[in-house]
Order: sequence, then C-alpha cells, then structure tokens
Amino acid sequence: MPDRPAPPSRPARAARAAALLLALAGSAEAQKTLNVGLQAGGTLSWVTFAIQKYGIDRDLGFKLNATTYASKDATRVALRAGDAQVVVDDFIEVTLLRQKGFPVSAIYPFSLITGGVVVPTASDIRTVADLKGRVLGATSLTDKTLLLLRAYTRKQGFDVQDAAKVASVSSPLMEQFMNRGEIQAGIPFWHHGARMVGTGKFRTLISSAELLRGLGLPQNVPLLYLVARTDADPATLRLFLKAVSQANERMKTDPAFWTAMLDANLYALPDRTQLPALRAQWAAGLPKRWTAADLNATLLLTRKMIEVAGPEVVGLTRLDTRAFNTSYRP
Repeated sequence: MPDRPAPPSRPARAARAAALLLALAGSAEAQKTLNVGLQAGGTLSWVTFAIQKYGIDRDLGFKLNATTYASKDATRVALRAGDAQVVVDDFIEVTLLRQKGFPVSAIYPFSLITGGVVVPTASDIRTVADLKGRVLGATSLTDKTLLLLRAYTRKQGFDVQDAAKVASVSSPLMEQFMNRGEIQAGIPFWHHGARMVGTGKFRTLISSAELLRGLGLPQNVPLLYLVARTDADPATLRLFLKAVSQANERMKTDPAFWTAMLDANLYALPDRTQLPALRAQWAAGLPKRWTAADLNATLLLTRKMIEVAGPEVVGLTRLDTRAFNTSYRP
C-alpha cells in the first residue's frame, strides 16, 4: 500500500488560510460597485468621465457604473426604482422624495448657487432698480436665482416679478433673445451665463453670491446635492465621494481633460475660446465643506424663498433637514 502524504504542518495550514482570507477580501473589494445616474448634459457626467479617465475608481477599489438618462425626471425614476444608487438633484427635490416615502438622502453638496443676472455690456441697466419696466428672461418662475432676486428686491422696496415683466426663456436661447432686444436681462444657467460673459458682449449685473450676501446669507449655499439611496453601501458611497473630490482636483489643473471632455460630446461648446470662463465658473461652484452650518444656510434660504413666493411656487412648506446626512466626508 502506498504511503499517504503527510498532512500539512500547522504553519502551512495557517498560511493557506490567511491566503484564502486575503483572496476573499480582495474579491469582495473588487465587487464593490456603484450605479450613478446622469442627466444628459449635466455636469455630473464631467466628473464621472474624469473618474473613469484617470482610473480613480479602480485605484480606490470600487467600480463606477454610470448610466445617462434623457432628463432629470428620468434620473429621479431610476433612483426611485433602484436602477441608480446616486444622482444629482436640488435641495427641494430631495425633501419632496422623502415626503413621498422614498429611501433617499442628500449625502454631500455637488455645487453651490452660482451665476446671476446677465445684461448686455452696453446696457443702461446698472442696478437691480433699473430692471423696473424691463423684460427679464428666466427659465421658470421657480428658478432659484429668480427667487433670490425677488427676495433681494423686496428688501429694496419692490418685487422684481411685479415691477418687471418676467418672460419664460430657455437658458441656451437667452443670448439670442438679448441680442434681438426681446429681453433686456436674463437669468441663464451658470454655464450659459459664464459663456455669455466670456464673450465680452455681456456682463453680470448682480451675482448670486451678491444676492445671498444682501440677504444676510453665506455665499457658499449648496444648490445641488449628491442624492443617494439609503440602502446603498455606506463604505462604497464614501469611496465615491473621495473619487469625486480627487476628480475635481485633477480637473482644476489638467487642461487636456477639458479638451477630452468636449471631444466626448459631454458638453456643447461651439466656441472653445469660452472654455476658460466656463472652467472658472465651474471651479467657483465647487463646495468647500459639508457641515451643519451649510445645511442651516440651505434651511434659511428655503424659508426666504417660501416667504417670497409662497409654498405653492417653491413646492413645499418647509425643508425637511432629516433628508440630509452631514456625516459623509470625501
């Protein structure tokens, strides 16, 4: 009868067990994934493009799956259904989602309130009081900057929505409408405003930061948040926030990234001489921290908006601070 092989020694068995545990741990780490929902044309796609371009998710030990949806409403549906674990949305919507019973919370600011009111460079409109009797273009009556402007002008003794004619104008078309004289001032989205001012043909009448300061609010109030499902893995969410922070830092200093991003058709910028203005405005909107004080600033802003426009326009009667989680850090 052939000799049976000797059983492995105790040190050998311990080494094998340790190797197996390491392999299992590595396999589990490699399987960490996060599904992020992107709105077509939204700036979160810039950040996820950077994360994947630089391999930041791989280096941090998770896999980022990014899916683009046709509209903001579509990303909200994906979040509610669980197809997306993280999306970007504003502070009003995350409260509304929670009120409807959806398990989501805002875990970190994505961008601050930036932009402002834009007028032609040669315009005789020099102060907000000069908006009286003019036509002001806004994307909607619920536009956050318009509500800020209304609160600001009410402190000046008038409500711009009553003293001027507010016309509904798509943000990309505001430049054309102003060039034709159909509107005399506009509140475009921050990136369109940056491009307009970057041409030298337009100037900022008053910035969102100046409006906030005039209302006695901090100038770094978050507008958009990274909104996550509460059943998403907290450790993976923290890795994602770290990836976002690292991507932002790389984007600040790498001109080649912006060329690659435009070449990938993630943003339409026909005149690339406007890119420096776009980059500067993007960087100005990056959040610098996430504390209870920042959440309180958002709460105070919401109260002012409701006071000015009423709960019917704003969409809620109060901000639910339980919809925000300040424990997450990059």
